[in-house]
Amino acid sequence: MNPLLILCIPLLLGQTGPAPARRQDPLARDPYVQNVTPTALSILWETHGPETCKIRLRSLVTADSWEQASGPGEHHEVRFEGLVPSSRYEYTVTTGSGPVTDVVRTAPGPMEPFTFLVYGDTRHGHGIHRQLVRVLEFDQASFVLHTGDFVDDGLKKSNWYRFFTISNPLMRRVPLYPTVGNHENAFERGLELYRRFFAVPDDGPQPEVVYAFTWGNSRFFVLNANKPFVGAPQTAWLRTQLKEAAANPQIRHLFVSVHHSPYTSGPHGPQQELLDSGLVDDMRRYGVDMLFAGHDHMYERGRVDGLNYAITAGGGAPIYYIKHNHPYSLVTEPTYNYARVVVQGDLIEFSAHRMDGSLLDYVHLRRQKPARDMPPRIEVVREYRKEAPMVPATPPPTPPPFSSMRPDPVSPGNDGFPWLFTGLLAIAAGLAGLGAWLGHRRRRR
Repeated sequence: MNPLLILCIPLLLGQTGPAPARRQDPLARDPYVQNVTPTALSILWETHGPETCKIRLRSLVTADSWEQASGPGEHHEVRFEGLVPSSRYEYTVTTGSGPVTDVVRTAPGPMEPFTFLVYGDTRHGHGIHRQLVRVLEFDQASFVLHTGDFVDDGLKKSNWYRFFTISNPLMRRVPLYPTVGNHENAFERGLELYRRFFAVPDDGPQPEVVYAFTWGNSRFFVLNANKPFVGAPQTAWLRTQLKEAAANPQIRHLFVSVHHSPYTSGPHGPQQELLDSGLVDDMRRYGVDMLFAGHDHMYERGRVDGLNYAITAGGGAPIYYIKHNHPYSLVTEPTYNYARVVVQGDLIEFSAHRMDGSLLDYVHLRRQKPARDMPPRIEVVREYRKEAPMVPATPPPTPPPFSSMRPDPVSPGNDGFPWLFTGLLAIAAGLAGLGAWLGHRRRRR
């Protein structure tokens, strides 16, 4: 073998691993849709430097169209109003990098059925997250509900850029409604980026973090588990919201999303303050159909005194083990997962799926009209469920604390490939090449 070729082996090996610098995309964040209502929607994107951009929205049903300019600036957020419910619109964002076009649909009226997807705890599991997005983007869902912990550290922009790069094939056409987790919150300091990157209603006591939205015949409430619940503003707010929604004849279903679940079989344990606040009892009183949560990286569905809950926290973060087999827990499985919910009239079809698409869990619920002075009742029509496995004799190691999280991998195309291992392999190959070259020199002498 040519000694010069041997010396090139480390360079060739170095090309197989990720580069230590972040890949420069045409845009820092490609356009994506947020805060969709029957008559309005927002489009967000980010350029690498200050730019004045143009965006055009046109109806695919009528001849109506709208144009707006945004900037100069890097972060861009444009809202269009006066739209038609359940209608398709094409948007085109034009920047210095060229145009980006996609299609979005406005929210339906109260009588139309719809489907939404639920997943969470993506964090640094970029390979799993990317696979999951490929599955979800083929579903004709109306929107996505994320149960929190989008990234490892919400203070690092590179973490967020990675999340939006992976999620864009889904988010460019359907809105994602976020639930704040403990990792992106970063003890309050991370909320600035969180609020910048998501556009949601600001109708709650903590604007764009605690909020509510309506989709079809359903009302959704999103809470902040990093803030107190006992005697707290978000608790009083939710009680008022639940009471008003329960009295609204056009609202048939109520859903709550919070990162820390009041019930769980995982190692983190229940959110005790949420239970102590009495808010969970209020959810039963006003007939919340289902509570969604994350935090314990696994799948779980249970029912406690009529309140259905589901933990879908298998979006990419390391999977946890089952610590307790609670009698109220109906299905538990430590696996990557997502949930799909179909709402049609008084019926809800909830199903949970593994990454390969196989059915993990299924329940069909019907909301019954309450008798006078009685709370609403959520009837279980039918369900398929696998029995909870036994607690493992030797649980895996406890996941690392927040302060010792690994840094965000910076090359978005390699899914966490161990570049350090590649570097060591390259060094070893280089030393082997050098030895071969010295041997060649000795033979020539």
